[in-house]
Amino acid sequence: MADALYAPYICNLCKKLFGVEPTVRKRKTTKALAISLASVSIVDFLVSKGLSRGNKLKNGLKIPKWVMRSGLYKKACVRGLVDTDECLYVHVHTIKGKVYKNIGFSFVSHSRDLLFEVAAILEEFGLIAHISKRCEDLSLYQALAVANYLKVFDTSNPRIEFVYKKWRDARVV
Repeated sequence: MADALYAPYICNLCKKLFGVEPTVRKRKTTKALAISLASVSIVDFLVSKGLSRGNKLKNGLKIPKWVMRSGLYKKACVRGLVDTDECLYVHVHTIKGKVYKNIGFSFVSHSRDLLFEVAAILEEFGLIAHISKRCEDLSLYQALAVANYLKVFDTSNPRIEFVYKKWRDARVV
């Protein structure tokens, strides 16, 4: 499991913030872990902070306004979203016998509003995100953009650090 080293970080964060031990289970159909909290008081707290109760997509998932008013909170919010829902990968391909290794960054969400908010935050910090025509994901295409993302937003996910380091160390300059 790619994020097995990240799961304990999230579990400790849940315990620290909410005083509740999360449930961790492996999803049957994928290689992903699901970390869940079951608490009415936590839901009430999150609703009081601007999140919607119920189906997040039907209710229009957006970043709360109080987060959007602070550069520090915007960075933390995007870092959290990217650390949990982003894909950083090395794309290897061959052209005319020469092997190329490019870094790829893709953030997927079925919330159009959330994608555009994340793109706007990235742009505010000097990064240009490209949103797909179907508005289901955004990407950073250039290696410099990925490097700048990590410089500005950082990561708490060891998998992201590992993939980036693996790509960077394999580069021939």
